[in-house]
Amino acid sequence: MSRVRSIRRFLLSGILALVSLSLAISGLIGYLQANHEMEELFDARLAQSARITNQLLATYLKQSKTLPADGTLYQEWTRKNPDNGPEEQGFNLRGEDRELTPYGHEFERNLTFQLADDEGRLLLRSPSAPPRLLGKLTIGFDTVRRDGHDWRTFTLYNQGEQTWLIVAERDDERSELASKMATLTMLPLFITLPFLLGLLWWLVTRGLAPLRQLTQAIGERHPANLSPLNLAIKAEELTPLVGEINRLMHTLADTLEREKQFTNEAAHELRTPLAVLRIHSENALAAQDEASRRQSLAKMLLALDRSDRLLRQLLTQARIDNQQDLVLERVDLGQLLQGCLAALTPLALNKEQQISLERSGRVEIMGQPTLLELMFGNLIDNALRYTPVGGVIAVAVEPSGNRVRVTVSDNGPGIPAEAMARLCERFFRVNPQAGDGVGLGMAIVRRIAELHGADMSIHNRPEGGLEVSLLLPAPPI
Repeated sequence: MSRVRSIRRFLLSGILALVSLSLAISGLIGYLQANHEMEELFDARLAQSARITNQLLATYLKQSKTLPADGTLYQEWTRKNPDNGPEEQGFNLRGEDRELTPYGHEFERNLTFQLADDEGRLLLRSPSAPPRLLGKLTIGFDTVRRDGHDWRTFTLYNQGEQTWLIVAERDDERSELASKMATLTMLPLFITLPFLLGLLWWLVTRGLAPLRQLTQAIGERHPANLSPLNLAIKAEELTPLVGEINRLMHTLADTLEREKQFTNEAAHELRTPLAVLRIHSENALAAQDEASRRQSLAKMLLALDRSDRLLRQLLTQARIDNQQDLVLERVDLGQLLQGCLAALTPLALNKEQQISLERSGRVEIMGQPTLLELMFGNLIDNALRYTPVGGVIAVAVEPSGNRVRVTVSDNGPGIPAEAMARLCERFFRVNPQAGDGVGLGMAIVRRIAELHGADMSIHNRPEGGLEVSLLLPAPPI
């Protein structure tokens, strides 16, 4: 069995994933941009520190009696910045940033320098600088690897003293500051996500409220209640769905009403032939002579024939009542009508009637062959049954614009004007004593014509008799 998917869970997880991804990408882009700007700031500070240090060391070298050698430590660099002294500890306890000290900033200790001569010999260095020369003696920025750290260097040349000053900064400060910036950048996102999830849950729940209301309205409805749905909360997306449900309910209500009417009418109509069969059966049993018994049995056969015809017509009516859209195809109308006339020829011969088909060439229409045979068969059969012995029944086919007209006419007694409007009602018979019809033929014809989108007209002929005309759709050219 396929898994039932929750729309709410799908929307929440999908939106949360997209929002989280968007926030993560935004945070990453922000971090990379901030990191780049910080690198630019660090490089500017490094160059500025190098120029200041170069001036200070030039003054220091002029005041010195001898030129330092072998990487002498420049003690003045940190003399006034003691490590963890009482004053510094007190400051750190009271301060909000533990890198700050009364003497500056802790990250200042990562800033180092080296002083070298033209030969590349190390003359002077800060206490935290490596004992070996950092990088090449080339003016400008550079990045070198020493003692397990990356050093960012800026080199200046003192033309007067003929010395090279390398000011460097270890990667510790930059990495620590970059990680702090990344944390500060991403921390609001992580703090915001739970609130965002709660807001999304509320919005999705609120947005799906009409769907939940529709489900509840359908679930609480009694099966016999087919009235249209009317939701308190209107939603543009649900309007087509509600419209289709209401349309389906309307169609179902019509179908049930037709079935109810059909059942009532069928039950009523079946009583008569069954009662007649019972009477003739009792008469046959009570007959005193063979002639009376045979007469009763013959009447029983006629009643059985009428009952059989009634049942077949009832089944046909039920089938076409529930028929919806048809699959139409090209139909050779002349060949179809010839088949209908051939099937009914024995009935015409029994009544010495003449039947004819008038057509010019091959004529095609769009329709469903089985239903068309049933429709024309009922029309011609009615004409044969209600036309007197020796009568004439004519079927004519002719094009009429983009449609085809089929006319079935006879020279029978016609239909009284007051009965014309009810001719296509189910179980309506103009003259119940005449013929052996059941009153469903014309109702079947009208329903099949409606299914094919055909126009039907019925009128009495001036010279006598009835004419039924049908306009059927022709195939596209």
